[in-house]
Amino acid sequence: MSSKYQKQVIYLVESPLTERDFNRFGILNWINHGWNVEVFDLTSLNAPEFWEHIKKDNSIFNFEGLRIFHNINELLFEISNLKNKVIFIDLLNFRNINIKVRKAARANGIIVNLRLGNIPKGQTEIKFIELFKVLINPFFFFKKMNAFLKNKLYQTRAKKFNPDYLVVGGTKSMSGVDYRKTSIIKAHNFDYDYFIEKENKKSKKNNHGSLVFLDEDAAFHLDYMRLKIKPFVTPDNYYPIINNGLNKIAKLLNLKIKIAAHPRSNYETKPIKFKFPIEKNNTFDLIRDAEVVMGHSSTALQYAILLKKPIILVTTDEIQKAYYAKHWKQLIHSLAITLGKKVINLDHISDQNNFQDCLKVDHKKYELYVENFIKSKGSSEKKLWDIVIEHMEKDFH
Repeated sequence: MSSKYQKQVIYLVESPLTERDFNRFGILNWINHGWNVEVFDLTSLNAPEFWEHIKKDNSIFNFEGLRIFHNINELLFEISNLKNKVIFIDLLNFRNINIKVRKAARANGIIVNLRLGNIPKGQTEIKFIELFKVLINPFFFFKKMNAFLKNKLYQTRAKKFNPDYLVVGGTKSMSGVDYRKTSIIKAHNFDYDYFIEKENKKSKKNNHGSLVFLDEDAAFHLDYMRLKIKPFVTPDNYYPIINNGLNKIAKLLNLKIKIAAHPRSNYETKPIKFKFPIEKNNTFDLIRDAEVVMGHSSTALQYAILLKKPIILVTTDEIQKAYYAKHWKQLIHSLAITLGKKVINLDHISDQNNFQDCLKVDHKKYELYVENFIKSKGSSEKKLWDIVIEHMEKDFH
């Protein structure tokens, strides 16, 4: 490393560090390359109510380099008094507190941003009736306008900010980059690491002949609390419809049903849930060995795309019609257009439905999806963080 820099990397995060995050962030990769790693957690500063809830469930990973800050001045002091320049992995959004932290970080090192989660996004559908409801309800209008303006502000700040390095996946993640100010590190999405590692390994369990549903923890996800938004679906509406739809489709296709639970879900405490076998932290194996994969817009569908699996995309009346599900509806239909799929409404299927058309795989569209959203052609087949670390060590040696 240059004498100006030390082999130290600091992650700036605004969501509690879980074991899954510890692995996805490649912290052990850095340590194995001789780097000192710390994680500066701003959750308490940005979402105090969410922090009070999450700290009780024992999901925070016990990592000696984790620093949890409850005071912005203490955090700024720590960054400003670093002895040497360091590398900051910036996982913050563009709210006011984070702008201050990012400014201090830039003065004391280099900033690395990740742009690895791009997914198909269509245009928001505007309906006159919904617009009218907003206009005649002053409270709702103020709430929606405030959220809209805040989102626009964050987007504007994000476009104007140029990190020193940007780690990208597919070609869509490279749009709008100022190459004069930002160096590009071509890598791939987090999930591609699992594809590299597990594609050719045999599963210990026999999942063949199965239909795997990719759960998104749709009714209970903790991000709803953190972001202070209404859940996209209600448990009483959602799970009975999904259970009924899965049962009908599995019978027609003569397949066994398995639920690949969202990594952050906790169905053990939920009275309303799926009535089929639920498996957690085994998503890749379930998809690899499945005959058919079903879901809404889960990023785990990328495994199915990489493995060229038949995909059935589904929705419900609630998702299609409820104002609080509009964003999710948009994501589902944008994904369907990108893959050349129809979206099946599970509220309106019968025993006479024929799903054979849904089981066709358009290989060209799948390959284009990989190129655009997962991994650009010619990028390294090494693990994500090995690519980043090697780039950093080369530039600062």
